[in-house]
Amino acid sequence: MNAYFLLMLLLTGGWTQVGQQGSPLDSICSTTHVSASISSPIDTKSIHYTNKALFLTYHHLDDQESFITITPNKFKQHLQALKEKHYNVISIEDYACFHAHRKTLPPNAVVITFDDGYRSFYEKAYPLLKQMGYPATNFVIVSDVDSDNPSLPFLTWSQILEMKRDGFSFYSHTYDLHQKKRDEAGNLVPPLTNRIFLPNEKRMESEEERKQRVRGDLLLGEAFLKTKLHNQLSFLCFPLGEYNQTVVEDAKQLGFSLFFTTKEGINTGSSEEITRLSVGMPYVSSDILLKKMQQYDYK
Repeated sequence: MNAYFLLMLLLTGGWTQVGQQGSPLDSICSTTHVSASISSPIDTKSIHYTNKALFLTYHHLDDQESFITITPNKFKQHLQALKEKHYNVISIEDYACFHAHRKTLPPNAVVITFDDGYRSFYEKAYPLLKQMGYPATNFVIVSDVDSDNPSLPFLTWSQILEMKRDGFSFYSHTYDLHQKKRDEAGNLVPPLTNRIFLPNEKRMESEEERKQRVRGDLLLGEAFLKTKLHNQLSFLCFPLGEYNQTVVEDAKQLGFSLFFTTKEGINTGSSEEITRLSVGMPYVSSDILLKKMQQYDYK
């Protein structure tokens, strides 16, 4: 199925299941999830916060650590620390239901997210998360799925489908807006929020052209995710953490409901812009992870 056909399918609503009515949240939020990650009742001294959620961000797991890469063993230690300190790992869909006032959260709610769609998520993170009974979400650069990149392999659709059957979820990190592009001065700029230089026409694109380029990219990414994974919800993780309110409003018109940033904080359900703690870096031991999280405890 080529990209043009997928885009036309999305624009005409062709992926919608026959007979589907109302909001997708109607069916998602009415489902009762029994997760092994939810702790048994705990005493009040073990409650860090209620009616809020922390989101954790990771990228890549490898035995050789780097800027946004940690070892599988360190990631395992993070997961064990969450369990020992009575954090309840929930799905991103559970948080979406809370945001829509359709579901309450357990105390100490945490959502685990990965960015970029590296294959190490399947090979290294997935087995550890399954062992703990923890769900997680990966924001994939859709054009990189199934791509040939031997130095840093990306996920395949078959791997994604296998994990989705186990309760993991996958949403958009755009179709192909992750790499910086040149502006008129030759500077590299994030293409989601900036006009870029058109070398064939020897000019800068207009703001309207930027909007249409971004719109086409987001729609194409959604076409793949909805057709291949039957996603019912549309979430957008901003590449490089770059965004502005124009991008948010334009994406909302396309059906995106939650937006994932690199800003740090705890989420109360009051905003569609989600803050996350970046914890997938070599210096973040399990002790530092807990310190970063516990700054949001009840005072």
